[in-house]
Amino acid sequence: MSPLRQRNFRLLFTARTISFFGSNLVPIAVAFAVLDLTGSATDVGIAFAARTLAQIATLLVGGVVADRLPRRRVMIGSELASVLVQVALAVVLLTGEATLWQLVVLQALGGAAFAFFTPASSGLVPQTVPAALLQRANGLMSVARYSAYVGGAAVGGALVATIGSGWAIALDAATFGISVLLLVAMRIPAAASTMQAPNFVRELADGWRAFTEHLWVWLITLWISLYFLISYAPFFVLGPYVAKQSMHGAAGWAFVLTGEAVGALAGAIAGGRVRLRRPLVTIGLTFLATGLQLVLLAAHAPLATIAVAAALAGFAFSFGSVVWETELQRTIAPAKLSRVSAYNWVGAMAFLPAGYAIAGPVAAAIGVSTTLWIGAAWLLVSTLFVCSVSDVRRYGSGVTPELSSAVPVK
Repeated sequence: MSPLRQRNFRLLFTARTISFFGSNLVPIAVAFAVLDLTGSATDVGIAFAARTLAQIATLLVGGVVADRLPRRRVMIGSELASVLVQVALAVVLLTGEATLWQLVVLQALGGAAFAFFTPASSGLVPQTVPAALLQRANGLMSVARYSAYVGGAAVGGALVATIGSGWAIALDAATFGISVLLLVAMRIPAAASTMQAPNFVRELADGWRAFTEHLWVWLITLWISLYFLISYAPFFVLGPYVAKQSMHGAAGWAFVLTGEAVGALAGAIAGGRVRLRRPLVTIGLTFLATGLQLVLLAAHAPLATIAVAAALAGFAFSFGSVVWETELQRTIAPAKLSRVSAYNWVGAMAFLPAGYAIAGPVAAAIGVSTTLWIGAAWLLVSTLFVCSVSDVRRYGSGVTPELSSAVPVK
């Protein structure tokens, strides 16, 4: 049976697809809006960092709220806040009155709004499908995300290149509004969507204990956090800068992002279907493919070659995300799932704002190519280390001690 035959999941899937389409217009629109204002890769990093930092600062609150209140309502509130932020951002861009500080502040507000959406969404998926369909449902949610990425990156690049960043942001605001209407139509039983706890601080502490109970959860979270700092951020900050100099500007960078999106869509489909004996090791080894795009951008390879490498990176990232999300949902108690998801997001993204902020200055000091080569080398060494850790290597083999205490998601 397909998860799409479940009405609530079908509405959630459609809402996420439309919302993600709009959201994928934004990075390229914001990047080139900043470049048009200041011409500085460092300023692009600051704008991205503001959104990410605000999201990190708010995620733990979002996780507690999503475990305490009906998750569907939390998502609706998040989407409504995003509508207001994106409308404001579109107005300042379309009127030609935008300043860098306005873009930074609005990016931060958008990140704070999204911080409530993410843990609520992670906790809501298991409430919309039977346990047997959970991995397929997570695969479809990633399909929603990355199929929207394909269209969003392409349309965003076209809009920015032709009529400007403001219209791309305005379209994003409209997609948030449509998502709200679809979420309102969902019907989640009150007993399944309301999980009360007596004390906010105690909830945070309980969530932290659940997060740190399994070594593989916090170790891989830390690894991804450093990946975002050293490898991910430099590629996405320096990439638009290189594209503006030598790869046909916004259109060229949109081509790279579209390649990544196509690969991510394939990875989402594969992640929802494949059964793995050692899922965590597979995530790590697959992730090595993301280093190729760093190497090729550092070497100033042809645009088409970088786009192919981005497709491989997209496959690795989305495939790993589906597998990871499913293993968390199978292992963590349902009443703590949103909080663990929030800790996972906070931990994974902890260094991303710094990565965005320093990528430009570091590249100015040591060179764009050197910065990218460092990211690729670190990825190789760290991945091999993480995969060698016993708890990671043995997970899924049937002999991992931690799994005996896991509480399955129902």
